[in-house]
Amino acid sequence: MRYLVLVALSLSGALALAWHFDLGTTATAVTVLLGLAPAYLAWAAFRADRTEAAAVDLDTAAEQLAVAVKSQWDDEAAVRRVNDPYPLPVAWRAADGDLAEPWPLLRDLARACPGGPPGDPARWPEHSGGLADRDAQIGAVFTDRVPTRRLLILGEPGAGKSVLLIRLLQDLVERRTDRAPVPVLFSLASWNPRQPMKTWLAAQLRRTYPGLRSPAPAAVTTGNDPGDLAQALLDAGRILPLLDGFDELPPAVHATALDALNRSLSARQPLVLASRVTPYRAALRRPDTVVRLNGAAAIELLPLAADAAAEYLRRDAGGPHAPAADGWDAIAGHLGTGSPAGQALSTPLGLFLARTIYNPRPQAVPGPPAPHSDELCNSTVFSDRAAVDTHLFNAFVPAAYTRDSRRPPHWTAQQADRTLIFIARFLQNQHGGTPDLAWWELYQAIPVLIRRVVDALIFGIVSGVVVGIEFTLATGVAVGLPAGLISGSVIGALAACVVDPAPGTRLRWSPRRIATGFLSGLTGGFILGFGAAIRAGIPYPVYDGLGTGCAVGLMIGVTFGLKSERPDLTTVIGPVTLLSSDRRTFVTLALAGGCGGGLVGVFSSQMLGIGLAIGIAVPGIIGLTLGLGFALTQSAWPHYVLAKTYLAVRHRIPLNLMEFLHDAHEHRGVLRQVGAVYQFRHIDLQRHLAQR
Repeated sequence: MRYLVLVALSLSGALALAWHFDLGTTATAVTVLLGLAPAYLAWAAFRADRTEAAAVDLDTAAEQLAVAVKSQWDDEAAVRRVNDPYPLPVAWRAADGDLAEPWPLLRDLARACPGGPPGDPARWPEHSGGLADRDAQIGAVFTDRVPTRRLLILGEPGAGKSVLLIRLLQDLVERRTDRAPVPVLFSLASWNPRQPMKTWLAAQLRRTYPGLRSPAPAAVTTGNDPGDLAQALLDAGRILPLLDGFDELPPAVHATALDALNRSLSARQPLVLASRVTPYRAALRRPDTVVRLNGAAAIELLPLAADAAAEYLRRDAGGPHAPAADGWDAIAGHLGTGSPAGQALSTPLGLFLARTIYNPRPQAVPGPPAPHSDELCNSTVFSDRAAVDTHLFNAFVPAAYTRDSRRPPHWTAQQADRTLIFIARFLQNQHGGTPDLAWWELYQAIPVLIRRVVDALIFGIVSGVVVGIEFTLATGVAVGLPAGLISGSVIGALAACVVDPAPGTRLRWSPRRIATGFLSGLTGGFILGFGAAIRAGIPYPVYDGLGTGCAVGLMIGVTFGLKSERPDLTTVIGPVTLLSSDRRTFVTLALAGGCGGGLVGVFSSQMLGIGLAIGIAVPGIIGLTLGLGFALTQSAWPHYVLAKTYLAVRHRIPLNLMEFLHDAHEHRGVLRQVGAVYQFRHIDLQRHLAQR
């Protein structure tokens, strides 16, 4: 867009200046011809940048994306302690027949696929019962035993669906061959079924893997819109969606969501969908409509076996011969029974919460003693499973900040609890229950009126200063002051209504663009200086034109020389990295404006015969102010600073909020990281905290 703006400014500026200085027909023609030079240079730079950005073909993009996906989820599995002390045993069986397509139909659909079935028919079971298995076999089940490679994973709350999806993703990445689709995990909770599924998937890919925003190769694009790598990979079938959390969508839209999935992702598109059993069954049994996931087999996760759960808890406490392991003897007697404690600890989520609370980690700083797990056996206090679940959720956060600390926390358990409750309520009440916590959206936690006033003041001051100084220099303070106030008020009010802060991309200096900007500014500045000199009757206007041209050229070259840089496709940009990059973008743009204005001042002080200090100060202030204004539209960091300051004062949220969120993910296991956003470890934890 900046290239097109530069072209328009070059041509229209030449005509306007020629008309203003009454240069005549011949001189006007010369100015237009001179204006064509920067237009051509800008267009050449535009074409060169797009060619450079589109150098990655789809095969290379898919390979690099697979590397990023593997790195992301290997790291996340380590943070979630999936393998500490060992992966929880998870088994499954074929789901009830009313939840999946008939098995003969799945076999027929696979055989009828264009180009042949996606797998080897010799490995397909004779009936759906052959899908039953456990643990690491999920990759083989999906690849070899599901004829259509469309799988529905069902389970009770906390049964381990999300962890099983991570295992499946890791296995598929390891099994992946050339040109095979890349498995990518998506959380459906942030999807509005009114939005086309592929459009939403592409947006999620761009946010998690910013390198996919690069233009797609021309060979795979159609129409006038070249599109980007994210959309091109989806359209080419190079992405295998693993869709988690169907049940986290509002129940009223479940049937609509299934219909939208079927319409957007045809039965030939491999995919995996995870959901709780009851919501999915309810979506199939609506009296007004009948819809199911087309071409999908289904499995249902089984409750943990009592002996496996007891062995896991004892092993996490140091092993069967460790003194702490004996503390689970009473609980072991309840596992596999219908008691409240037995039901609550029949899922991986329940075991994770229990081990965090009752199996303390070694601590650098001694903390309060851990409670004894025997308290869960008190049927008077915990009369049903809901009571046990509530107790585990309530005790989890304090335990994570006192007894499960791999390093001493900077916040007390009470501070952490208060902050996490606020975040959960923010997501639940102001973001429709979405699990995605984006730091640049925390600005919405400030009341609307305060946000509007702050935005109006910021943009009003920026625009008012620039206009006021320019009018003051031209006509005096009597006109400049009211002009600045009026323009600042109008522009500030308009900006407050439309501002939508979002993180920018990384910037770097481009020699090609610096040269393009300088030559464009040189041409336009020469026309301006030459025309002004002729009108003033100066005998040597060429020198004044060149001086003005060099000044303007340097200013435009410095500003125009900044180029957005897409991260490498193998890079996963986390929240902390994105915030740091966005802060650098803001500072760089602001300083570029100030430096550009200062360079103009150096030349203007010489041409106008004024003092160097004044000559640099005035354009420098204007340039810095313009740079700040532009930076505010290209960066979300300033709004985040305002948001965290407001939240620290008003809600006693930690001022170093990003450090708190990073610690909650990296060291406490309360949050998980998905691309550039954080999520609560489990949606039930988020909902529980939001209700407190």
